[in-house]
Amino acid sequence: MTAPTPEPDFLEVTCAVIVRQGKLLLAQRVQSGLWELPGGKAEPGETLSACLARELSEELAVTAQVGPCLATQEGLTPQGRPLRLHAFACRLNGQSPQPLEHRALAWREPSQALGLKLCPTDRALLERLKSAGELDNSGHGW
Repeated sequence: MTAPTPEPDFLEVTCAVIVRQGKLLLAQRVQSGLWELPGGKAEPGETLSACLARELSEELAVTAQVGPCLATQEGLTPQGRPLRLHAFACRLNGQSPQPLEHRALAWREPSQALGLKLCPTDRALLERLKSAGELDNSGHGW
């Protein structure tokens, strides 16, 4: 799937689908305590894949290979602004992620992940990815 072109009316947000030994990496937000896929907001003029690589470096102290876009989910920020969450398959380059900007990190099986208190758009995205079988292997064909 090709990553869509960002539109100015939406807050463009990226997230990483990182699967290791059948478990998905999740990050817990400091303020709300909700869980999410790691990632963040795209800066003006920044490509979505460059955004995700930057966010993973800033938030988790890792370098990553950003692969294909697996899915895009529309939703709303807590303030009601429309957002578009772009999920990319990613591989870490041998480092262990650190929660530099999160309360905690956790590796969970996809069914366990859906049992956590997730950000609403992340939940909808994870449900779609799980039904499509995208969380069952870490290779994602690349």
